Amino acid sequence: MMELIAVQAAAAAAELPFLLLQAAAVIGMVSVLILMRRNIALDDPRYKIYYGIIFGVAGFLLTLLVSEFIKLPSKPYIRSDLLFLAGLLGSWQGGGIALLLVAVGRYVIGGPVLFFAAFQDMVVISAFGILMYGWMRRRRLTELGMRDIFAVFGVRFVAVLFAISVSFGLGLIDQALFLSAVGRRTLGAVVVGLPMITCLFLVLRSEARAREEVRKRDIAARTDSLTGLPNRRALKDHIETMARREPPVPHALLLIEIVNIADVAACEGEDWADLFWPRLAREVCDGDSSLLSYSNAPRSFMFGDTTLAVVIEGVSLEKSESARLMMHLHDGLSAFCRSAEAGPVPHLKIGAANLDKLSRQNLASFLRHLSLALRRSENPVQIFPFSFAEKATRDEGVRQMLVHWIKSGRPPICYQPKFEMHNRRMIGAEALLRATDARGQALSPYYVLEIAERHRLLVEFEWSTIEAVVCDLSNLRSLEPDFHLAVNISASSFSTPRFGDRVVAFLSEMTVPAHRLSIEVTEMSRVPAIDVVQQNFDRLSEAGVRLSLDDFGTGYAALTLLARFPFEEVKIDHWMTSRLDQSRFKDAIALAFESAERYGAKLVTEGIETEEQSRLLMQMGIRFGQGYLYSPAVPLDRLQPRRECA
Repeated sequence: MMELIAVQAAAAAAELPFLLLQAAAVIGMVSVLILMRRNIALDDPRYKIYYGIIFGVAGFLLTLLVSEFIKLPSKPYIRSDLLFLAGLLGSWQGGGIALLLVAVGRYVIGGPVLFFAAFQDMVVISAFGILMYGWMRRRRLTELGMRDIFAVFGVRFVAVLFAISVSFGLGLIDQALFLSAVGRRTLGAVVVGLPMITCLFLVLRSEARAREEVRKRDIAARTDSLTGLPNRRALKDHIETMARREPPVPHALLLIEIVNIADVAACEGEDWADLFWPRLAREVCDGDSSLLSYSNAPRSFMFGDTTLAVVIEGVSLEKSESARLMMHLHDGLSAFCRSAEAGPVPHLKIGAANLDKLSRQNLASFLRHLSLALRRSENPVQIFPFSFAEKATRDEGVRQMLVHWIKSGRPPICYQPKFEMHNRRMIGAEALLRATDARGQALSPYYVLEIAERHRLLVEFEWSTIEAVVCDLSNLRSLEPDFHLAVNISASSFSTPRFGDRVVAFLSEMTVPAHRLSIEVTEMSRVPAIDVVQQNFDRLSEAGVRLSLDDFGTGYAALTLLARFPFEEVKIDHWMTSRLDQSRFKDAIALAFESAERYGAKLVTEGIETEEQSRLLMQMGIRFGQGYLYSPAVPLDRLQPRRECA
């Protein structure tokens, strides 16, 4: 018997080159499959189907090939290897597909002769491969080695011999065919099966290692190297992934910024922030005691050196409870910072905005605008429920309006009269911006000035306002000696060389007496202590232009400004006037009145809306005021009748 097996094995040696070519072709097909489907993980369930199709189609075609074109009596091909590997790599799905295709090929080409014996042989070999799938799945492809190769080869060798033995034991084949198959399968397993398994495992290991390197590089590219947290690139990917989810779920983005990070780092050390940010992220997102619940599915990302980003689900910032959630978060984080730091306490600022209806095109712009908006905000918690794309469009519309006003010299201004309160005599009026957007909605003057400053148009815009006010003064007739029009000017204009000379020259050109123009310096902008500013103030004062200090007590160094420059008028902001019934604010206004008188200036109170406020102010000795009680801001053509009636 052994001699017969040896004879069959020797005869099979002549078939080895053809078998090796088949094995090489199949390995090539698997390599091409992996190359074409690199966008799919190697453990993806779809690969089970792919392996079944690859090995099954190969088996079908090889059945046709050996039957039609090879003139050897035994019709050699690697059917056993294909069936076993299909089950090993593709589980029952891949093994079943390959078994079906190979069986169909065998029946179509070979007919019913010995088909049942061949089918039983194929089923047993496929079953061994499928049983080995569980073992294979537990192996890491990056660590496949010779021990794994020999383990698979051993099972494969046992499978093919067991299958042919079952056929012989069931009487499906005679002894001669059995011995012939044993000899051929023994030689084929060693010379063809082992190299084929080795090559396939090497291909899988090489591909798995290459993908692992790509994955590590990708993780590194999406991870902040100092804190170990996902970075801004990872944030963008996460938001884009959420945007594709169906059905859509509302999401919001929170930015948590440390305002005084430089001061804390200077005291605690340069690497303080690298350790602090991960702790803060865990406090916000992780564990049962986190400040955001699991239902919000919070995810944290490093947005920048001073800012942590947190994405939360199921939150729409239009709802009122969102403000309470943000305040709760701010209070919790502030308490955490106070308890965690022995030195300077980090001061936090939170900005939040909806992530709904974002596209890849405007995501980067959205993140940039949100960061800038938070940086400009002075509030500890700021919710931005608007669309930044719409805001950008609105901002650009305002910028274009500013350019038009500058070129035309006619910004849309109205005048709010100032009165001597005891007799309601109009002594002047303040020019106020009254602009509307394309939809006819009123624009806040502060918003317009913010856009002007951002685009470096503020100085030119303020000059166009001066031109408009002086032109209006030239058109007024029968003016009382002390009547004047006032215009608000920022520190930026006063810091411009020869600003005072330019104003005086324009007044002379328009033949308007200098004392008819009052320039109100808003105290909300810092007036730098430089020679240019002093020269401009001196030039205006010498020419007779009135100088007024606006919003006294609400901005920068009130008494310092009052002492530095020759103001004729000091104005109290409407915010203080509205709280006149509170003793502390009443005392503050009295102190402002005393300070103004000490420096030879008169005090004007803004925002007077009730007779009671007017009465209290006059009792304090204050003579001048403006507000809705007397008149709102009106166009120039309505100012003249009011002046005459007063």
